[in-house]
Amino acid sequence: PVRLLCPGYIGGRMIKWLSKITVTGIEFAYQNKSAGEQFKIGPLSFDINAGEVLFIVGGNGSGKSTLLKVISTLYQPQQGTIKIDDLTVDDDAIDAYRELFSIIFSDFHLFGKLYGLRHVQPERVNELLGRMQLDGKTTFADECFTSLELSTGQRKRMALAVALMEDKQIYLFDEWAAEQDPEFRSYFYEHLLSELKRNGKTVIAVSHDDRYFHHADRVLKMELGSFVSDE
Repeated sequence: PVRLLCPGYIGGRMIKWLSKITVTGIEFAYQNKSAGEQFKIGPLSFDINAGEVLFIVGGNGSGKSTLLKVISTLYQPQQGTIKIDDLTVDDDAIDAYRELFSIIFSDFHLFGKLYGLRHVQPERVNELLGRMQLDGKTTFADECFTSLELSTGQRKRMALAVALMEDKQIYLFDEWAAEQDPEFRSYFYEHLLSELKRNGKTVIAVSHDDRYFHHADRVLKMELGSFVSDE
């Protein structure tokens, strides 16, 4: 089990440790406007073990990003259950459950300030910006970033720095490395993910980078909203 930095109430009980998240029979369907038809994921059942690195892979349109949103309950499952250890994530528990996650989706948004963080140390923020090679592009001063005028890849690196500042228990990455150069793609898979794992974090990453799949503890492959393999 991994000790939670920010314990919360799940199902009326204070949860201080996380062993696993159990997803059972979840389904989610929506109208795909571009295809003019309904798309559905599920029913899907699987466990997410605390402290593991889990990759979700598959072709475009297989349901990977939708699954991330259902796991984090940004899309609430229309069928099935999500449990943290033996406690069901219901309407009363959903806010505490969402606090476990730091998420970077492909359509992420950057803010000029660090909202929701207390006692922010500018030195720490600027150290992370330096790790992302953004120290010549923007800095953090007077409680805000000096510039958001960045390329797509740089914006993703800035979003990653913010996510690391949030220091949540579970990180969700939706093809984070897609717009990165080879240097940062290698850094993400070969260094950052192992660093998060060493720190007891759980990582769920959507990826197309098959040359790095061996850095995951498990790989779930999706096709047409269903799992076709679990390695």
